[in-house]
Amino acid sequence: MMLRSAARRAAASRAAAARTRPVAAASRAASSSRGGTTSAAPSRGGTPSAAPSCGGTTPGASSAAFWADAPSWRRAARNTTRCLVGCSVGDLSCLWLLASAAPELGAAPAMAASMACGVATSMALETWVLKVWEGFASWTTAASTAANMSLISMLSMEGAENAVSYYATGGDICSEHFFAFLPASLAAGFLTPLPYNYFMLRKHGRACH
Repeated sequence: MMLRSAARRAAASRAAAARTRPVAAASRAASSSRGGTTSAAPSRGGTPSAAPSCGGTTPGASSAAFWADAPSWRRAARNTTRCLVGCSVGDLSCLWLLASAAPELGAAPAMAASMACGVATSMALETWVLKVWEGFASWTTAASTAANMSLISMLSMEGAENAVSYYATGGDICSEHFFAFLPASLAAGFLTPLPYNYFMLRKHGRACH
């Protein structure tokens, strides 16, 4: 009788121990998780892989890979083209008008005034695009967004245009060479801010337009 009783107690003890082992394992796993030690899930190749960030990792600007992103170049080119249209309408029109109507004003004041007009027409065009094309809620919101565009991009564009026009005509903006060199002036205005616009878009996610 005593032997059977001892055997039953031993069997009950072994069963209780077997029931507690999974609980202990789960407790250790939870404790490890709370302590911050988690293992990365292996990839299909069998080696652990870290989860990428939402936007991926952008390489440094000094690397060739940074400057090799075709979608960013295409978007930067579109933004720069829109800026070129807006800036050139005011800039070149004002430059021609001042050189024709007030030649005594001088090149420097005329170029400063034309660049100011270029910024104004570019902002006006962008305000219209944001409100009508991109569906901004109000003209005020569209105008304030347009005002936050990159002045560095616009001023460098207009400066390049004016420099080509000035040197191509020998300072005589009213000469026939003004229109002959207009394509070269527009090309300079497009290419000058393009790398900067790409950099801002690729590095910071900011577009001039």
